[in-house]
Amino acid sequence: MDGSLSLSLDEAALEVMEALELLQQRREQLEQHLRQGWLSLAQARYSLGCHRVSSLQYGATMVPRVRVCHRQDPEGRPHFEEVPGTGGDPEDPDPQQGGGDGLRQRRGAPEKGGTPSRPPPDPLGWFGVLVPPSLRQAQGSFQKGVTLAVEVAELQATMEAAAARYRQLLRQKCHLDGDNGDSGDSQSSTGSPGDSEDTEGDTATSVTA
Repeated sequence: MDGSLSLSLDEAALEVMEALELLQQRREQLEQHLRQGWLSLAQARYSLGCHRVSSLQYGATMVPRVRVCHRQDPEGRPHFEEVPGTGGDPEDPDPQQGGGDGLRQRRGAPEKGGTPSRPPPDPLGWFGVLVPPSLRQAQGSFQKGVTLAVEVAELQATMEAAAARYRQLLRQKCHLDGDNGDSGDSQSSTGSPGDSEDTEGDTATSVTA
């Protein structure tokens, strides 16, 4: 029992260290991509002008190109997953909920046997047709940053779950070692029958003498 518990404790400690190392690597990569993205965006604003790359060029409606799905496994550990977004109008209500007027429902609900929803438009189109390469590099850096951010969140949850399992096993081992120590102390304090007989013999010899 003690050997298997020690082996499980070593495996849990190794899992924590591996998850922590990978988490640190992904965090460094995320920081690098974000830094490169802001640098490329500054270069694009310098080449086009601040008025050409600003919030004034944003579209009237913004549709997410990616979404982050959050779920929990039966053990309660959170999981994060990056999924592509849809090209629907974000202001349209869900047709299944029956909200909104009929025009919005007909426009938002896909027709049976029709083509799937169109992909979200490229945000680079807000800034013109021919955009500088630095602006495309900034977009690519931020897109990689989103993917790495989701992976960092997943690794963080994995590391915390492994650390909780390690602490639980460590408490079990300490409790088991404490029980073994108490039983050993009680046996040593009672002694053996042979020792008591030897003690009585020595006492009798000393009295006779």
